[in-house]
Amino acid sequence: MSKKLISRTKLFDKFSKQLHLLKENGLIDIELKYDETYICPLCLEQFQRVDLISDTNKNFLTEEDAPPEKLGGSRIALTCKDCNSKAGYQIDNHLINRIRENDDRKFYKGSKQYGNLEYNGERVTAEITSNGDGTLTVLHRTKKNNPNILDKFIYGIKNKTIGPILNLEPKKYKIDSERVNLALLKTNYIINFAKFGYIFLLDKHYDSIRTQIENMDEGYDGQIFLKDQFPKNKEGIYYVLNPGAKSTFSIFSLKTEYSETLIGAILPLPNKTPEEIHYSLTGNGYSIGENGKIGVSLDTSNYDGGADLFNDLNEINKIINWKNAQ
Repeated sequence: MSKKLISRTKLFDKFSKQLHLLKENGLIDIELKYDETYICPLCLEQFQRVDLISDTNKNFLTEEDAPPEKLGGSRIALTCKDCNSKAGYQIDNHLINRIRENDDRKFYKGSKQYGNLEYNGERVTAEITSNGDGTLTVLHRTKKNNPNILDKFIYGIKNKTIGPILNLEPKKYKIDSERVNLALLKTNYIINFAKFGYIFLLDKHYDSIRTQIENMDEGYDGQIFLKDQFPKNKEGIYYVLNPGAKSTFSIFSLKTEYSETLIGAILPLPNKTPEEIHYSLTGNGYSIGENGKIGVSLDTSNYDGGADLFNDLNEINKIINWKNAQ
């Protein structure tokens, strides 16, 4: 058995056992097709153990990383190949490109990027390395340029007939801001699924989130995200206890070789919309002395500690009772 199959099997067993435990105890109302069932958290299609085997002739289960692996995420759940491929290529790439673009603009020490330098109405492509002291080292590769234009450019540099100021056009990334937000939404949703499994995420309330991720061309409805307002040691999932704003609050990290961005994301519990959560929090906010801005305090708890939410019915019922309480 390959390492990937072993990893997928462990995740399948973890979530499938919880799913059947919830069903056997009347905590979910859904018909399960198989003796061992896994439900893709994005499309809600049901799968069985044999679907762990890669098969180009059918949809099968794949490991899902959240945040995206290229931003330091790890494989914490399974989604079906159709969902994983579509969301990864059409959503996650926009988030990855946004972070890469931010890195390029800050010229971190040792970072490399490609850009274009303008010369006599022509462009010369350059590999630019930041030295970390405000200076850049520029390397021009023949294979990436027109040799004649490059020779004239280098000659002009050596003879100081061009410069000292050159216009640099950085690399352009394919980025759609709505899809960046959808990638954050998907990451938050999968992180919550990895934490809570099927305890409440099968609720139809979350169909809107799943629909946004599945039908990405329909646009982004809006969720609450906060950026770089948290210390590194606060990563994890918290329970928001503010009146009228019952939800979970995830703090996760987006890492590259050069930077780290901390994101806070709220996921409303069933029967609460992002708009209602926002209204409740800002309605009880406080002035921070900036026009149009309101400070908000989150009353959070992570009381469950190391509670086993996949095998311990008592701990599972604590979450259900908290969700159902007014």
